[in-house]
Amino acid sequence: MKKRKGLLLLLALAMVAIVVLVGCGKTAPVASTNAAKPGNAAAPAPTEVKSLVDQFKDTGHAKYFTLQVAKGPEGTAAGHYGDSCISCHSAVKMMDDKNAKLADFFPGGKYAGKTEGISCRVCHKMGNGDKDNVFSLQKEGWSSCGDCHTGTPKLGSKVNHPQNEFIKGIAPQGGTVKDMPSAKFQMKDFSCQDCHVTNSTKHDFLVPGVTSIHDEKDPVNRVSTKVDYSKMVTMFDQKKCQTCHASNAQDTVNKMKQQQEEIGSKLKALEDLSKSLEAKVKDLPKDDPKLQAYNNGITYFSYVEGDSSKGIHNYPFAKALLEAAENEWKKVQ
Repeated sequence: MKKRKGLLLLLALAMVAIVVLVGCGKTAPVASTNAAKPGNAAAPAPTEVKSLVDQFKDTGHAKYFTLQVAKGPEGTAAGHYGDSCISCHSAVKMMDDKNAKLADFFPGGKYAGKTEGISCRVCHKMGNGDKDNVFSLQKEGWSSCGDCHTGTPKLGSKVNHPQNEFIKGIAPQGGTVKDMPSAKFQMKDFSCQDCHVTNSTKHDFLVPGVTSIHDEKDPVNRVSTKVDYSKMVTMFDQKKCQTCHASNAQDTVNKMKQQQEEIGSKLKALEDLSKSLEAKVKDLPKDDPKLQAYNNGITYFSYVEGDSSKGIHNYPFAKALLEAAENEWKKVQ
């Protein structure tokens, strides 16, 4: 009996030591694979992986409300933001008070100073008394991301952040493009997280190898992305990816690169065409067919551009939309 008590005491002390050394909410240091070899310099010290919270803090999801939406009330530099924006950019609006208005967060408002943007509790249940589901999602499947990454495509209007509709292949009503659901959307038990949340060391929702490029004057505004395709190979080596991407991982990445370069090149060419037509439609009356054609082209073009994946979310749909944009703008030339 005494031996058993002694063993239990040693085990308890060991657990305490682990907590002290590693720290709550942090990931243990990852040992370097560059072991010291004869004649070489000593191996570098282990690199500590940031906690999920620290990884997330620097993302646009976390910063957007503080840096951009909450700059000032209507009529100031941030005046083009309205109440609809905070429905997906303010944790207070999303989780505490569905009736909150943008003005409530400015000086004198009832939520002045409460600039919590997208935070852990917006996407995760954070326990709710269930120790087995501490980090389970508030919503499952496509709704977890798609309820905010959504933008209804309306013919004649610009489309913003339409990832949900783009993957589902929902075409603008009354247009020339038909609905075209992506293969990803039609898969069972597949959603955004399968590609955008791939491991515990990159909780920024960008696919491995993708880096955001931001506007220097407006650091939270992403203007483009830089892609290192070599880093994507690791992602497609995962078993869950090989269920559908049965070919060599490098072949899959090469195909992605080819598709993105094709769509990216088409977007650039159409952007230049759009700018060249602006002067022609600037003073046309609202009911002029050429102006309507120009605006319809904007819908198709911005649908692909606003999705931000350069076609990877739904490649056939992207091609069809850009072809429709070009056809509309040819009517203006």
